[in-house]
Amino acid sequence: MSGFVKEVIPRMQALQIVAEGLSFPWHVRTVDMPIDSALGKRISGDVEAQEKYPPYTRSLRDGFAVQSSDVVAATPGTPTFLNMSGDILMGVLPNISIKQGEAASIPTGGVLPDGTDAVVMLENTHLTGGWVEVRGAVQSGENVILAGEEFPVGKRVLSKGDMVDFRTMSVLATLGIKTVPSIDLKISILSTGDEIVPVETDPLPPGKIRDVNGWSVRSLLSRYGFESEYRGILSDEGDLFEKTVNEEASSCDVLILSGGSSVGTRDHCSRVLEKLPAPGLMVRGINIVPGKPTLIAGSLEERKLVVSLPGHPLSCFTVAYVLLIPLLLKLIGASDTGYGIKMKLPMSRDITARTGPEEFVPCRITQDGKIDPILAKSGYISSLASADGFIRIPEDRETIRAGETAEVWLW
Repeated sequence: MSGFVKEVIPRMQALQIVAEGLSFPWHVRTVDMPIDSALGKRISGDVEAQEKYPPYTRSLRDGFAVQSSDVVAATPGTPTFLNMSGDILMGVLPNISIKQGEAASIPTGGVLPDGTDAVVMLENTHLTGGWVEVRGAVQSGENVILAGEEFPVGKRVLSKGDMVDFRTMSVLATLGIKTVPSIDLKISILSTGDEIVPVETDPLPPGKIRDVNGWSVRSLLSRYGFESEYRGILSDEGDLFEKTVNEEASSCDVLILSGGSSVGTRDHCSRVLEKLPAPGLMVRGINIVPGKPTLIAGSLEERKLVVSLPGHPLSCFTVAYVLLIPLLLKLIGASDTGYGIKMKLPMSRDITARTGPEEFVPCRITQDGKIDPILAKSGYISSLASADGFIRIPEDRETIRAGETAEVWLW
């Protein structure tokens, strides 16, 4: 039996060994990108607000801008009457100043005029002639957002490693940030195996299967903010394998291999990775199911990371999700290395596990908020299509009964 698969180490230890052995984080190249081009990518440095937001103190309600001290005693039974002094229009600065005993009508989003510090909601007022009847007190700052309250000048709005996505794009647009510093990390993906053929192969030759791993890993990386290039299929033939791996590694920062499920191929791959400059091959197997036959190597001097993922599609994807993504986040020095959502939910039915390895089982979330495991063999592909994430079963836990809580990692 292959030697390295007996030398498995815990997943978190593997992350630590690689991060320390390769002195993560690295100084990653950066490129300034327009925000539309940066969409879906990770930024290489902190982004700060260059202007305050909102630029003016604005109303959060339709109503009347007032001096709060004027209406401190206002109630439905004992209303306060203020002189109606004007209307505030949207999109223009007020050209009036409110004095004691006055009020001005204001729409939601309107700029508060000088002299006012609060807004009485429209439903708590009644306009009669030139008088505003106020039927409720407000405190200073009520129903308004102050100038610079959300983003003062110099506030960090995005941190190194954050993604430009639907959550953060609105912040950039609001502050007029047209370009952001994005990581320029070159990641190459090679699928290996003499039985693997390109996805466009039709008809499928006997004994062959179309490449799955190259495309699934690439799409997963893209989902979490890392651009990569699919470089095709690599033969298992010894000399050609070594030559191609070395050439690809020399032209990228991170090389991801997938395949090589046979014992002989894994041993051959490990020998190739052992030849890399120090520290070379650091991890020879991970104590997880599925995904045990994972190799991680790298060169500190040349700033290279090489990860060899298992060949079975479910195993390959699992390791890419639970190990490769956090490795890349550590590599770029992300301020927040979290991704996806991790929480505990009750099981919909029993799931059997064994003590020893850390297990990851595809699952879906039911309509009543329970975890339903999708039991599948490591060679299965369809299990991921309907999955919402993984159930994580720690090394020291066995069967989890229906109704008991389990840890779930959602995409």
